[in-house]
Amino acid sequence: MSTYPTAEASVPTRFEYDEQARALVVSWRDGGSSKIPFQELRRGCPCAGCKGELGTPGRFDLDPELHPGEDELADIALVGNYGLKVVWGDGHDTGIYRFELLRGLGQPAPR
Repeated sequence: MSTYPTAEASVPTRFEYDEQARALVVSWRDGGSSKIPFQELRRGCPCAGCKGELGTPGRFDLDPELHPGEDELADIALVGNYGLKVVWGDGHDTGIYRFELLRGLGQPAPR
């Protein structure tokens, strides 16, 4: 059984930055919203370099500490109808965060 929400529940309707909380706030089609701290978003990067591949450890397996710029959100852009590309202050931009992953990373935001 998947730990990710259903596809219908994982359709975003709006993305906002909460600069004070240093978090990405996502509003979802089902009326919910999620607040994802930048640190958690960065550590959740799904790219091969961060998660590892083919038996090779990922970036956070080798060094769990965040370094300057790694949790500074520089830009976001939609990727088709399924994901979000995130550009970090250190230039890292290879991870595509599928909407289901974003929904799983976020904590429900107060209304």
